[in-house]
Amino acid sequence: MKNVGIICEYNPLHGGHKYMIETLRAMGAERIICLMSGNCVQRGDFAVIPKNRRALSAIEAGADAVFELPFPYSAGGAEFFATAGVDILNRLGVDTIAFGSETGNVEKLRKVAERSELFVPSANKSIGTAEDYFSALGKDYDPNDILGIEYLKAGKKLAPDLEFMTVKREGAGYHGEAEKGAYPSATEIRRAIADGELGKYSDIQLPPESRRAIEAAAAEGETAYLKNIESAILSFWRLCDVDAVSECAECGGGVAQRIMSAARASGDLEHMISVMATKRYTDSRLRRAVIFGMTGVKKWDLKERAAYVNLLAANEKGLAFVSDVKDIAVVSKPSKIPDSVRAIRQFTLGQHLESLYTLAMTSPRESGTFLRQSPTIVKIDQNINKSEEN
Repeated sequence: MKNVGIICEYNPLHGGHKYMIETLRAMGAERIICLMSGNCVQRGDFAVIPKNRRALSAIEAGADAVFELPFPYSAGGAEFFATAGVDILNRLGVDTIAFGSETGNVEKLRKVAERSELFVPSANKSIGTAEDYFSALGKDYDPNDILGIEYLKAGKKLAPDLEFMTVKREGAGYHGEAEKGAYPSATEIRRAIADGELGKYSDIQLPPESRRAIEAAAAEGETAYLKNIESAILSFWRLCDVDAVSECAECGGGVAQRIMSAARASGDLEHMISVMATKRYTDSRLRRAVIFGMTGVKKWDLKERAAYVNLLAANEKGLAFVSDVKDIAVVSKPSKIPDSVRAIRQFTLGQHLESLYTLAMTSPRESGTFLRQSPTIVKIDQNINKSEEN
């Protein structure tokens, strides 16, 4: 267990995330490599604070390098999110992937993964996702376990030599509120950020590294919410060419038409999403469809391999890891992006996403703000973390 990879969002980093990093270090991880979602996350929403600030908090909390899980994979369903994450970490050169789960038992999850691979949904006669499998059985599932199962499935297919391990999740459930003294969920913390109630958390629940990042982002007007661009969202979906948008990821099968109808029947985003909702489509899937339609993400974009990966932050140990990467291009600025059709497509989709994200901030920015940022390099001097921009 020399180089341990974590696929994460840290939206934002909380006590449970830091606990996992510390646990892996105590178990012998020499370097901890995070592959973190950029400014759009899997639930079909914007990250509450920008990727550079979340990456720095991860390094200060004990990680050695943070790379960006690119859009649109970062906003994809569990299967695409997990497949891209495992593939990129494998190409970066980690030997083990660790993930949090409610189960805390990787072999139990592996058995479920094997059973879910045999499951064939009646609707499309294709191999189903772990989420399909649990839904068909009428059983409840936890998003962390679902992701763990998809990581194991992707590892079997793409990187059979990779080791997997899981750390049992501590504290509140994925969406729940923490009991007194327990680790809160990221959902709960996001609510507290919006309500200005971070003071109710201890430094164990919300690590100082994350608290600093959140407070700095808030002071600079960098907190971002989909609601801040609800007029743009409603305008796009009221006026779009619905047949063309139906070709976008998650928008087929009448979904684009449903979103358009909801937009025309609504005066705000919350009502639009409530009108769209059905038993068949989860709230997260519909939110992803809204974003994918607006940014032009096609179905095949999620199936292609990442052409490169951005380095967001690192310490000295992380930089040593970066220097050994051979199987995927590591990019620190746009001028270093590979000259290939796939790389240009990946960068273009990133531009589209950033154009929306920067408008959704409390104090809107120009669209290229985060595309131009250099990695944050953290130097450790007498156990005090200091950061500087390259």
